[in-house]
Amino acid sequence: HNMPHVFEVADRIHIHRLGRRLCVIKPKDYTMSDAVAFMTGAKEPPEVLKAA
Repeated sequence: HNMPHVFEVADRIHIHRLGRRLCVIKPKDYTMSDAVAFMTGAKEPPEVLKAA
């Protein structure tokens, strides 16, 4: 993915891990490093925006 472009143009980003949607984040509230950490499991996703 072209993460810098995604963070530039998107108003929300759906984060997936192992084929399942993990959470939805607003790029203005998180960094690219946060997004990668959510994807890899290095960081817990935000509870408020966790996918059902």
